[in-house]
Amino acid sequence: MHETSLVLAMCSQIEEMARAQKAQEVLSITVRIGEVAGVEEEIFAFAFEVYKKENPLFKKSELKIEKIPARKKCLACGEEFQGLSLKKCPRCGKEQFSYTGGDELQIAKVELMVED
Repeated sequence: MHETSLVLAMCSQIEEMARAQKAQEVLSITVRIGEVAGVEEEIFAFAFEVYKKENPLFKKSELKIEKIPARKKCLACGEEFQGLSLKKCPRCGKEQFSYTGGDELQIAKVELMVED
């Protein structure tokens, strides 16, 4: 379950950000997970739920996951298309393509509670 280590790394980065901003708590986190990133969203979300119970900074945090579709480029004709289920180029029908996106795991947005 590498999702647990991914959650730990993400929360560590957010903790540093929160300390720098002198935040009292993390309200929400939006994460973008690509379709071919090799991350199980349910396990990632579960690992975050477990982590936040142990860390007061994240106690009330909401995790939002945005799914990013796989993006491909046909090696025969250069057509760009998306979707994991597409195994052939929609323009030329060839099965030769490379992935150009959909493998990302990014922290897209973090909302912090900062008191003046």
